Amino acid sequence: MARAAALCGVTAVALTLATPATAVAQSDEHATAVARAGVVLVTVRWHGWVRDKATGEVFGGVDGYDVATTCGGVVVNPDGYVVTASRCVHTGPEGGAGALFDAAVAELDTVGRAGDEASARKAMAERAVAEGSVVDRPVDRRIQVERMEVGADGTLTRDVAPATVVDLLAPSDGNLAVLKVPREHLPSLELRPDPPPVDTPVVAVGHPAPVDRDLVAVGKGGEISAHRTEGVRQFYDFSTTTGRMIGGPLVDQRGLVVGVVTSNAVATSTSTLLDLLRAKGITATTGPQDRNYRTGLDRYFDDDPDTAVAYFDAVLAAVPGHREAAGYRRLAVEQGGTAGGGPALPLVLAVLGWTLVVAVAAALFLVRRRHRPVSEVDTTSPVGLGVEPEADGDGDTDQAQRRETRALGDDQADEQAQPGDGDVDARTPELGGPGPTERDQRDDAGERREDHRP
Repeated sequence: MARAAALCGVTAVALTLATPATAVAQSDEHATAVARAGVVLVTVRWHGWVRDKATGEVFGGVDGYDVATTCGGVVVNPDGYVVTASRCVHTGPEGGAGALFDAAVAELDTVGRAGDEASARKAMAERAVAEGSVVDRPVDRRIQVERMEVGADGTLTRDVAPATVVDLLAPSDGNLAVLKVPREHLPSLELRPDPPPVDTPVVAVGHPAPVDRDLVAVGKGGEISAHRTEGVRQFYDFSTTTGRMIGGPLVDQRGLVVGVVTSNAVATSTSTLLDLLRAKGITATTGPQDRNYRTGLDRYFDDDPDTAVAYFDAVLAAVPGHREAAGYRRLAVEQGGTAGGGPALPLVLAVLGWTLVVAVAAALFLVRRRHRPVSEVDTTSPVGLGVEPEADGDGDTDQAQRRETRALGDDQADEQAQPGDGDVDARTPELGGPGPTERDQRDDAGERREDHRP
């Protein structure tokens, strides 16, 4: 019976509310609210030296340069798959090497050797090479993905997870990278497979400088202005200045991802992204909690706070740390919404009824299996209310992993530009105050020797 009770508890969390016809988001605020749940901060810490290939002079002293850069990222699969611009994690001149070149130019400027900064930077890129702790090898890097979770008391904690590069397209060839973090049940965004027509309203969502200490992503609205093809890669130009707000999603007003922002006012299309994911056997998908969150937002923006509360409660039952669901639930309650009130009551009763049915079925099923070897694992999941549920058997382990958080601080280095006037201030309330090192396989083409530095 203990096993039956445990299974029933997991099943109740996995149930998804029946989803009515989804209303189309009609505002940048709505689209930003949808997208913000799946946006993360990608922080890369670079370490290495810069060597003048002509003279042999090495910059960086004994310890080398340590530089941190940040970009946005978008979760495309709840099992820890994150997409960003490859220039954010690439070790070449447009990525880590470029960050070290900037550090070397800044050092030369302090002693009067840089002259014109732009000219010095260009000369550095042409004449120098950035190296890691091994001579003639790429710079060292540590990638981490950061996001915020909310506790039951409203306090925020920063979940920091090490990330590895699964695959990438070079900055000059698509400019996309797929990362993997050891997390499950992450809030994820849905990709739009068809190209948005010119003049389609879109919102770029990401982390401009300075990065908000609570990691609240910013939305900047515009329109698709052109479609472009470079080789086999497809890109969209759009009519809003994003500066260096790179790596986050470009979404339509339904909150569907149409591309990834890879440079100022340019996004790589989801068709290119889907090709990259398929090549690695990765499926872009969302979970039940994502569908509940979207529907809750639809009901909230349709002035139906009771139903909105019910859907946000379903999200928080499955993912207790979902900050955006907690924030919009609070707003819905402030508008008079209550769990079980108004149109939401049939949904709640349906969930309770199905939970009881599943509990009885699970108990009977386990009784029939009582003579089977303990080593056999049953992966059968009940189907709840017409929507495929998500098994949550690893929830306790996942929550324990997520508690490995770091204290909030203001030391996040950032090299991005300031946001423009088109920022969208979505109404998520403030809920509280305050690695591995690896190389891209594609960066190793120039490998010659491994003479370690003394």
